Amino acid sequence: FLTKSGIYVLVFDIRELLEPDTRNEANIYLLFWLRSIKLHAPSVSIILVGTFLADIMEEKGKLQVIDKVLKELTKGSFAQIVVPDNGEFENLIYFPIDNKE
Repeated sequence: FLTKSGIYVLVFDIRELLEPDTRNEANIYLLFWLRSIKLHAPSVSIILVGTFLADIMEEKGKLQVIDKVLKELTKGSFAQIVVPDNGEFENLIYFPIDNKE
């Protein structure tokens, strides 16, 4: 059930975008929801939230790898994505969070 007004939060597991075995399925999942929201509510804002941040923080550059994947998925047609505008994640297109604790 998607309405024409509001803000949508699209939550995904960032680990799945990093693993070669799950990357394609994760891309399909994200594109399905992005396109569904755009079709039913083209002017709403979308917030992308990546979960399990603590699991990938040991390896430098992983946040930027995920960001590059998301920017490629959303280029040109999803201008209404809300991006972090301050703090350590301000250059990303998504909000990485740790949801374990």
